[in-house]
Amino acid sequence: MNLAESLYIGSRLRTKRLRRTVVPDLVSLGGRVDGRRVLDIGCGPGECVACELDDLGTAHVTAIDLDPKMVTRARRRLESYGSQVTVDRGDVTTLAADDDSIDAVFNFAVLHHVPDWRAGVREVHRVLAPGGRFFSQDHDVANHDWLSRQLFRHPPARFTNAEFLAELADVGLTPIGVKDRPEQLLVVAVKAGAPTDAPDPAPGSMRR
Repeated sequence: MNLAESLYIGSRLRTKRLRRTVVPDLVSLGGRVDGRRVLDIGCGPGECVACELDDLGTAHVTAIDLDPKMVTRARRRLESYGSQVTVDRGDVTTLAADDDSIDAVFNFAVLHHVPDWRAGVREVHRVLAPGGRFFSQDHDVANHDWLSRQLFRHPPARFTNAEFLAELADVGLTPIGVKDRPEQLLVVAVKAGAPTDAPDPAPGSMRR
């Protein structure tokens, strides 16, 4: 992530977009996670984690980021949530969580930065409990506008929306709600198996 994107993810513009469109859309596609313990796989400065706590009903978030500077920023942003949040340095391609141990995983525009993004998807599947949900907002960066392509740095191993959805299916994550647009993919997918202490979420609307 370069300076331009680092500034953007901490901006009021991005926060407004998260709160007004991205998070409500994910809730409409996959439901809330009331009382659940969840994992955020690239927390950045922490605003997405705040959304998970404020708007999705999460009981506790374990948040990781590869960049130690972001870990520091997130800890500062989320300090008021106390024991509801744990923020540590971590890599989505080698998650520390046990198999089948996480109720929900959140990806807010992180995996398109990961050179081996398929390994990240496999790790998400591994750590999700049966019936657990993967909430993802990410980008087909090939369809970014010219300015975004000039400002933001991305690895060469980019994915299209179709490739991302195909990878979810390959690892065993079944979409229950999709909002597919050329520049952005919102998807909520579920791992096979029923959760042990709550009913399955109602399916979201499948929009292409």
